[in-house]
Amino acid sequence: MPQINSAELLKQIKSGELSNVYYIYGRDIMTIENAVKAILKKALGKDWKNSYTKIEGKNIDIGNLVDTLEICPMFSEYNAVLVNDLNAEELSADKLSQLIDSIENIADFTLFIIDITGFDAAGGKKSISGKNKKLADAVAKRGIVCECGVKTMSQMVKSITDGAVKQGCSISGRNAQMLAEYCLMDSMQITNELNKLCAYREGQEIRAEDIETLVSGQIETDSFKLARAVVSMNSSQAFFLLDDLLNKRNEPVAVLSAISMSFLDLYRARTAMTVNKRTNDIVADFGYKGREFAVNNAYRDCRRISLENLRRCICILRDTDKKLKSSSGSQRIILEKALTQMLVAARG
Repeated sequence: MPQINSAELLKQIKSGELSNVYYIYGRDIMTIENAVKAILKKALGKDWKNSYTKIEGKNIDIGNLVDTLEICPMFSEYNAVLVNDLNAEELSADKLSQLIDSIENIADFTLFIIDITGFDAAGGKKSISGKNKKLADAVAKRGIVCECGVKTMSQMVKSITDGAVKQGCSISGRNAQMLAEYCLMDSMQITNELNKLCAYREGQEIRAEDIETLVSGQIETDSFKLARAVVSMNSSQAFFLLDDLLNKRNEPVAVLSAISMSFLDLYRARTAMTVNKRTNDIVADFGYKGREFAVNNAYRDCRRISLENLRRCICILRDTDKKLKSSSGSQRIILEKALTQMLVAARG
């Protein structure tokens, strides 16, 4: 059976079309967890939480797992077994072969789910490889392999607006996009932050200022806001954001790295603009798939600064990186000095 996406998987589950074995992975952790719950609920009914066996994949005993998969259920239709974060790369060839053999001969009364939420099964590549691919291929022959990729912005906006309505609140499409960007399209963080916003607004509309005040931006988000403040020559906002980043106990080197990446986003967008390239060209050439919003934001903000001034800022960041890694002085002062230099450079 070929690999399917999360939408196709959920459609199958709703129709009652269940398989005996699943391998579910991807970058959208919340969707993975929701898919697993949906499968278990459909197969086991109301008491599903107490009707399956959960095993951690780290240091797993394959022999015991195989024995567990072969147990005949007494009080339900399925013997359901969920294994979280089983990394086949950590298995010996013999143990992997034993597991694959068990999957190939899985009983009709067994429901076996492998979900990957704690590591990247694809190892940063476009698709699974190595031993994990062998395992996924074995699952595909008897059941379902599903990749839960990051939602598109339009999908995420709809999910946020629907989620707000379910909690008695409302949110505009623009503010839903703002929330998604603040959370870097991380569905789990978006859900947590949306719950917090809905509790705060108590049945009213969620406003942009609510998101600004209540949502804890990730280091990458706040770093891009800092870069935007620099190119806009808003020194007070830039220093406020730098203080906030450092006060959250982020490592200065990590803060500088995130700021540097934000300026590289701006530089790529500004360069592309000078040669009449579009945002989709940047996405394709520099691997921004799933982070298209970063390109769109960079395209919007890079118009405020010349290419030459952006180069100056990047050179300042390069020199600051060397100072942070070699100097025994105050790292906060080094970063504050660099920010001052960039604000001057942005003015030209």
